[in-house]
Amino acid sequence: MDQKSEELEIDNIVAQVKDGNKEAFRALVCEYQRKIHVYSYHMLRNKEEAEDAVQEIFLKCYQNIHQYSQGTSFSGWLYTIAYNHCINLLKKLSLRHKLIALYRTQLAQAKQEVDYASLSIHDVLGLLSAEDRNLLVLRVWEDQSFDEISRIMNCKPSTVRKRFERIRKKLKMKMIQVEESPNVPKTAFRR
Repeated sequence: MDQKSEELEIDNIVAQVKDGNKEAFRALVCEYQRKIHVYSYHMLRNKEEAEDAVQEIFLKCYQNIHQYSQGTSFSGWLYTIAYNHCINLLKKLSLRHKLIALYRTQLAQAKQEVDYASLSIHDVLGLLSAEDRNLLVLRVWEDQSFDEISRIMNCKPSTVRKRFERIRKKLKMKMIQVEESPNVPKTAFRR
């Protein structure tokens, strides 16, 4: 099915939900649940928090479905809800994250060297701010266009492109550090 007919089908399902068909909402959940879960997991970096977030995101979607206007991207609208929800959660959890970051910094200073070879994708995402992580997840894992991401993040597409390039450079520098480290095998980070 091409993207245009898929969007029309989604708009038809949304219209049914707006008309009071609660069962039609189940089709939307089935279509987007996995994508929103992966997105939430990468944003929140915690499996349980991501699972809870998915339920809350779909609840907000259902409660605010009347605000969705046909002809726009339902996927983009849903990701906007997910983005805002995850950012709000991260703000609530920021004190906890700051304490953990402080602990990690102290631990790294005690080690005097970060073992980049043991970093996973999850750890690499942790090196980024929530907004940078959001952009990277939407662009790389969710394969969203810069235009779609700009609508989700409420900024210009050129801003999104520039931020994406900065993120790529930042991660590239981390990879160079890995490759230049004498204790790290040259294949680290290329998994």
